[in-house]
Amino acid sequence: MTRVRRGAAEWAVWIDEWRSSGLGLAAFCQRHGLSRGTMQNWVYKPELKRAVEEARRRVKAADEPRAERLPSVATVPAFLPIQVVEAATESKEGRAGVEVVLGEGRRIALRAGFDAETLRRARAVLEERPC
Repeated sequence: MTRVRRGAAEWAVWIDEWRSSGLGLAAFCQRHGLSRGTMQNWVYKPELKRAVEEARRRVKAADEPRAERLPSVATVPAFLPIQVVEAATESKEGRAGVEVVLGEGRRIALRAGFDAETLRRARAVLEERPC
């Protein structure tokens, strides 16, 4: 049998599946081609149990919506590049418009006071997606 190294996150998944399967540990391991001894270690050894619990916490934190999490110091904001082609001029209403360049020659020019739903539909058509 080929030896496969698994991390705590993978063992957390296997352990959860085993516990919900209703099978004994030996039967579960045999069915899934897992080493019974190794799985026992991850289930019962304190240092490995802690690693499994930490892996579960990391997965849970990653699955939470961003608004519910505190920002991480290591989080780097993602910005899209923009290029200012020319300074905007004000329209008759005193507000400037904007032009959105979608790429491959596709552009959407918006005047002040544009309708957001119309923009969504136009973008969907230009990107060939259903509205």
